[in-house]
Amino acid sequence: MSETYKSRAIVLHTIKYGDRGHIVHLYTEALGRRSYYVGGLRNGRLTVGRSKIALQPLSVIDIVGYESTRSDLHRIREATSPYLLTRLIFDIRKSAIALFIAEVVYRMVREEAANPLFFDFFEGAVKALDQAEGNIANFHIFFLLEMTRFMGYYPADNYTEDGFFDLTKGEFVVIKPQNNDLFMDSRTSRLLSLFIGRSMSQALDIEMGRADRVSLLGRLIDFLAYHHDSAYKISSIKVLGEIF
Repeated sequence: MSETYKSRAIVLHTIKYGDRGHIVHLYTEALGRRSYYVGGLRNGRLTVGRSKIALQPLSVIDIVGYESTRSDLHRIREATSPYLLTRLIFDIRKSAIALFIAEVVYRMVREEAANPLFFDFFEGAVKALDQAEGNIANFHIFFLLEMTRFMGYYPADNYTEDGFFDLTKGEFVVIKPQNNDLFMDSRTSRLLSLFIGRSMSQALDIEMGRADRVSLLGRLIDFLAYHHDSAYKISSIKVLGEIF
């Protein structure tokens, strides 16, 4: 019998597997990114014993897991919902951001090792998004930027007027570059500088039009993609551009 473990986890992605099964990708507090085989999934809910647990992106669940002896996939023995998403699933704006955030973590975080600081940030962001009132148009930009802290390349806070953000160095430069693909233009660079070092509430208060927000988000994806090729595969970015 495999040894069991307990962990809090956040749902990233679910894929149908065979006729009745699914593979559920979770980011766990105890083990980092892990994949689980689930046989009792119906109507978007995982059935474990008598419990039925929602598995929409960013659902927070407590699990008792164990490694399977037949495959690399783990199994879930027990599952409960310590926190229910009460507002997110009924708000199209929040749901779009949730899909984006879940996809970003799914694509970019591959480490199968515990990172409690990132998990705490991730779980806190999920709850903040669910409970947020008012303007949330900048939430995904704040999340992306804060994620880079845990990946080791948070942008330097060295912006000067009319500077350019260098995607390769993660800092601002004053000389206009020749290769525009590896630099943000001066306008987008200025917008980025407004977010650096800001709290969530401060970031949500930054005023931007849709075109500027789409431009900044696209260039942030380029920044992440310079370090992680998988960032180019994030498809939910298109939905955000239409809503925000």
